[in-house]
Amino acid sequence: MAGPVPSGGLSAAPSPRYRSRAAGEADAGAINALLGATPMGGGFALTLERAPDPLAGDFGLSSHHVMVLGEEVASGRLVGLCERSVRTAFVNGAPAALPYLGALRVAPGFRHRVRILRDGFEAVRRLGEQPGDLPFALTSIAADNTAALRLLTRGLAGLPAYRPAGDYVTFVLRARRQRPLAAIRQASAADLPAIAALLNRENARFQFAPAWSASALASLSDHGLKAEHFLVAGDGARLTGCIAAWDQSSRRQTVLRGYPRGLSMLRPLWNLAAPVTGLPGLPPAGSRLNQVALSHCAVAEGHCDLFLALVDAALGQAGDRGFDSGFIGLAAANPMADALKRRRRAIAYRTVLHTVHWPDQPAPALDGRPAQPEAALL
Repeated sequence: MAGPVPSGGLSAAPSPRYRSRAAGEADAGAINALLGATPMGGGFALTLERAPDPLAGDFGLSSHHVMVLGEEVASGRLVGLCERSVRTAFVNGAPAALPYLGALRVAPGFRHRVRILRDGFEAVRRLGEQPGDLPFALTSIAADNTAALRLLTRGLAGLPAYRPAGDYVTFVLRARRQRPLAAIRQASAADLPAIAALLNRENARFQFAPAWSASALASLSDHGLKAEHFLVAGDGARLTGCIAAWDQSSRRQTVLRGYPRGLSMLRPLWNLAAPVTGLPGLPPAGSRLNQVALSHCAVAEGHCDLFLALVDAALGQAGDRGFDSGFIGLAAANPMADALKRRRRAIAYRTVLHTVHWPDQPAPALDGRPAQPEAALL
């Protein structure tokens, strides 16, 4: 990937071997092939895929969204990609235009060519930055992806600076068919304004949590999240808790490509015990995970029992709808994460959130709020 270089970025000399450009509809097949061929680093080999349209993976929520492709000039082969999407999120308690860098992939056989990364990051900046955006981006790296952490945080010349912003845990829980507590009910479209108000009130306590409007929530009905997939506690305009069971499979799919060493052999025994232990089952390698995102979760600080009841209710709805599991992401420093770990059985997937900025941009000045973006949007 190559192109004009902004001040403080890379050498102005373009790479003779690679070129970069924004993706278009005609690139869908090549993008999906690369996403399917590049598992995320870490113990569980997972591919995060975007069939049929990889450019629609932001669910229409971004104020600006670009996927940048890197191609080998001689062959035209796709060798890398990265996505930059900008959504309104809370930073230091106030809503701001927060860029997120995701879907960073380099094709097998090209992963040790730092030039591809340098040119790719420059192209993302050149094609993606817009007036009004925050001068840094957010990204997430698996805690056990030591190769990516080592490479991206080394401070290599020509790469942006990666700074840790907080530990984050995604919990995968078994869906089950059960009735929610009487205090929790299925929402309707009339509840969306109150849900948005509750989400914004509670999300302001966290860094990078999304800001919502009733219209944005309603728009997700075209992307697998209808009003009746929300569950709420409380009545009228002042709700006390909410959560959603969001089927994202029309836009995003997670495919399990392989297990950590040893776990594959134990999979039959694990699955035999899973209904008793309450842990999610382990599908065969190559399977698409039949899961929902337990998204849009908000409760007042300290209300752990209500939080757990909402999670249970959403898992019950997921089971009734035929799903096997649900996932939810929380700041590791959030007491709700500790409550979930102690009182429910789950598989935990740990990541490290980072801010990303160029040397000619100011380093982020963040206060002490825990970093908790929405896992369903990462």
